[in-house]
Amino acid sequence: MNRPMFALLTAFVLLWVIGTVNVFSATFAEDMSSGSAYGHLVRQLVFSALGLVPAIYIFKRGYIHLRKYVKTLYILNLVLLLLVPLAGITVNGARRWIGFGGFTFQPSELAKLTIILCAAHILALLLEKHKPVEFLMPLRTDSKASVWQRANLYPHPVLALALVLAVPVMRQPDAGTVIIILLIPVLMLWISGARIKHVKYQILVALVAAGIYLGSAPYRVDRIIAWWYPWEYEKTLGYQTVQGLIAIGSGGIMGQGLGEGISKFSYLPEAHTDFAFAVLAQEWGLRGSFIMLILFSIIIYYGCICAGHCKDRFGMLTAFGITMYFGVQGFINIGMVSGALPVVGVPLPFISYGGTSLIVNIVTVAVLLTICKANYDEARRRAAVLYERPVTSMRDETRSVFRPGNVKK
Repeated sequence: MNRPMFALLTAFVLLWVIGTVNVFSATFAEDMSSGSAYGHLVRQLVFSALGLVPAIYIFKRGYIHLRKYVKTLYILNLVLLLLVPLAGITVNGARRWIGFGGFTFQPSELAKLTIILCAAHILALLLEKHKPVEFLMPLRTDSKASVWQRANLYPHPVLALALVLAVPVMRQPDAGTVIIILLIPVLMLWISGARIKHVKYQILVALVAAGIYLGSAPYRVDRIIAWWYPWEYEKTLGYQTVQGLIAIGSGGIMGQGLGEGISKFSYLPEAHTDFAFAVLAQEWGLRGSFIMLILFSIIIYYGCICAGHCKDRFGMLTAFGITMYFGVQGFINIGMVSGALPVVGVPLPFISYGGTSLIVNIVTVAVLLTICKANYDEARRRAAVLYERPVTSMRDETRSVFRPGNVKK
C-alpha cells in the first residue's frame, strides 16, 4: 500500500468513526423516546454495511470498468430523479426520496457521483484525441454551418448533462445539491484546460440567472435574510443559524464532553444531519473540529496527488472530481453551520446522518482508492521492467558481468 492510499484510507476511516460516534451522540436522546437509544446508530451501521458491498466489488474490479457503465448509470439516475415528483416521499416540505420497503433512497445524492463519472469519461475522450476543451463551444464547425451554429454560445456537453440532472433537483427543491452537481463539472472542465477568461461575460449572465433563481422562492429569500441578519431574526428566520453558532461557541477549546452537549435537546434543528458539525464542535470543542479539518485537508491533498500520478485521463479526472466532491461539500457545510454561507441542504461527508449519502460516500471512496491502487501497481510494474533482475550484492553483480558467456573477446 502506497502513502497516498494509506493516508486516504486512514482519513476516511477516522472520519467514519467520528461521524458514527457523533450521530449516536446527537440522536440517543431522541431515540430513547421510542424505547431504544441505538435506533439511528444501528441504521448508520446498516447503511455502512450496505455501502461496503458495491465498494468492495468496485475496488476488486478496478475503476476502468466503470467507463462501460457510465451511460447506463446516467440514464438510471435521471429516471429516478424524474420519478421523485411522481412517487417520492415528502419530508419537511421537500420531496427528495423514493421509498423501497422500509428504506428510502435519495437519487440526488447518487447524481453527484454520476456527474463526476460522466464528466471524466467525456473529457477523457476529448483529451485523448487532443481536442481543445472550453466551457462554451459551437454546434457545428463545417462550411455549411450558420453564423449562430459556429459561435461559441453553447454549453459543453459536460455542462449540458449536469444541467439535465440539476433541473429535476431544483424542483424538489434542493439548492445545495444543485450547486454541487453544477460546480464540480465546472472545476473538472477548468482542470482539463477550459479558460475562464473566454466566458467572463457569460459568468455575469449566469450570476444574474442564479440571483433570479434564488429570489424566485420565498424560502430561499428567507434563508438569505437569515444569513445576513441572523441575530435580528434569532427567534424566527435566523433561529437555526443562531443555535448553530451558540453550539459551536459553547464548545470552547476542549468541548463539553461526548453526549454532554445540550443543543441537540430540541434546541438545534437537524442536529444529526445538516448541522452535525455544530454538535461535534460543541462536544469535541476546537480540538475535535481541528482534527476533522485536518482529515479533510489530508483527503484533498492526497486526492490531488493521486490524480496527478494517474497515467490515464479518465482516472486523473475521476480522482480530481472525487477530491472536489469531498472538499466542496465539506467547505459548504462548515461554512453554512458557522454562518459564513447561507443555509443549504448539503451534508458533511461521513459526519452527517443519511443513508443514501453514506452509501454514496463509501462507494466514492472505493473508486478513489482503486485509482490509488492502480497507480501503485503501475509504478511497481514499471520498476519491475526497469530492474528485471535485482542485484543482492556486489559479488552477484561481478558474477553477472564476468560470466563466461558475457566476456567480450
